[in-house]
Amino acid sequence: MIEISLYSKHNIQEGFTFLSRKDEKLAKLIISNPNFSLSKRCTGFKALLKTIISQQLSTSAANSIWTRITKNNLTSSLNILKADQQLLLSLGLSRQKCIYVKELAKQNINYRDLNLSSSEEVINRLTKIKGIGKWTAEIYCLFSLGHANVFPSGDLALQESIKVLFNFQVRPSEKEVVKISENWNPWKSLAAHLLWDHYRKIKKKDRND
Repeated sequence: MIEISLYSKHNIQEGFTFLSRKDEKLAKLIISNPNFSLSKRCTGFKALLKTIISQQLSTSAANSIWTRITKNNLTSSLNILKADQQLLLSLGLSRQKCIYVKELAKQNINYRDLNLSSSEEVINRLTKIKGIGKWTAEIYCLFSLGHANVFPSGDLALQESIKVLFNFQVRPSEKEVVKISENWNPWKSLAAHLLWDHYRKIKKKDRND
């Protein structure tokens, strides 16, 4: 099953039209993003490696570690397998993440087949790997594969963005977000991108106040 891709201006416009009709709050976000566009990210081992490294880290911390990883030419499975733990630790990885990246490097994943799989199939395959949870698999589907109907409900930034946008008193739970996001089916990924953008603006405003 080949899913709808967000890496198409036509599809993005179609998704925006749908979301504007379904949700007036998202419609306002769409109006405030007249130049919205998405850049395609890399796929395969390198993309998953970067996502694992970024787990539970701030963007700046994750980027710093990733810069050191790339400078040491450790973006291939072969080189990760050759690297000793001391080197990986010196670059900023935790002991747990050293295990996770080694485990990923050992996997015999056919990334071409993965590119042609449904989100459900991709998530089922990736979450069998130690260190890859549902959030990481969903992020891969959303950013690397460009699948149009994925919503990482456990993402704290998305939860916080929904809280502010919908004027909730408390941040919604993952289960509550799953229910809320059903209203955006089959363009959940587009809704997620809009909400992430909204979250960045919220944080920027907080810093400037």
